[in-house]
Amino acid sequence: MLLSYSPLKHTLFCLLVAMFTIVKAQVKEVHYMIKFNEATQLHDCYIGISKDSATTLQQRTQLSSQFSVVVPAGSNIVISQNYMPLQNNQNYTGTIPCLWTLGNQILSPAVQPQSDFYGITPSLVPACQYNNLHEGDTIKIFSLSITIPQSACKSNIRLFQNGIDPGAAAPGMGGGDFSNGFTVGNPVQRYKGNLSGYLPSDKVLNSQDNGFGSLRKAVFCAKNNEAILVEDSLAGKTISLLTPIIIDKNIHILRSPTSSFTIKAPVVGSAFLINSGKSLNIKDVNFIASSNLNTQGRIFLNFGSLTLQNVVLHDNNISLQGTGSTINNKGDITVSGSVILEE
Repeated sequence: MLLSYSPLKHTLFCLLVAMFTIVKAQVKEVHYMIKFNEATQLHDCYIGISKDSATTLQQRTQLSSQFSVVVPAGSNIVISQNYMPLQNNQNYTGTIPCLWTLGNQILSPAVQPQSDFYGITPSLVPACQYNNLHEGDTIKIFSLSITIPQSACKSNIRLFQNGIDPGAAAPGMGGGDFSNGFTVGNPVQRYKGNLSGYLPSDKVLNSQDNGFGSLRKAVFCAKNNEAILVEDSLAGKTISLLTPIIIDKNIHILRSPTSSFTIKAPVVGSAFLINSGKSLNIKDVNFIASSNLNTQGRIFLNFGSLTLQNVVLHDNNISLQGTGSTINNKGDITVSGSVILEE
């Protein structure tokens, strides 16, 4: 049996293969991501290649884009270092990073006064190119140094969310469009959303009553149902509270079982006041009660839900009649593991 060969069919076939290869090669989808670097204390900003690749000069060339971040009002933000793409990287020999700059800036707009908005854009002169991009790649493009006010929360640093955060016409936005966008190779929009990175939480880092790293600040900044982690560096230390900590959300306070620390209640009032409908779950923590003899609930005043697991409650006044109480429970309380009440 003889097979016939047709030059025309062969040419059409090769053309179709070439066209498919060209279409397939261009990056189709890009996502943004921020990762906080604990070592450098910088917020590293990335693009993630989610679909297809780019290998030709045109496909790798950076075009107009915007990478927008939302930070607590009053923050200071600086682009500390640029990484990608590279200037004059047509032949993969570029060494100088493209210059990303702070473009649009709207501070504490009426629609969202607790936030500042920054749009970060790349310089297009001289032309900048990435090295070959492939689906699944994550490329660090620049790093941000962000200093927030003492009253603000680190957890409120994040990427702008298209369609959710205020648009250009919102009160106080001044016509500024902070929508994230990314183009490479040609003007077709490649940005498809944000990826979950690693952002700093407000951990308990010291034994101070208030301020950065304090238990009070961590509770204030925590999201509903968030677990607050106590660093091992607090092992053997005591957090002496000056006023009660108000629990107005569902909170979990946890520590490493090998690094015991103590919370001392204020002279007046309880260590924790749990509001109605809210919950506090505490595990592996020691407590010292207030010395105020008349206090009802020298450690806990609970109107909501309190769960104690493996805790020690030290109260010098428990054996004295008419001297208040260690726990004043007006809600629900759950005890598990080892819970010790001692003088």
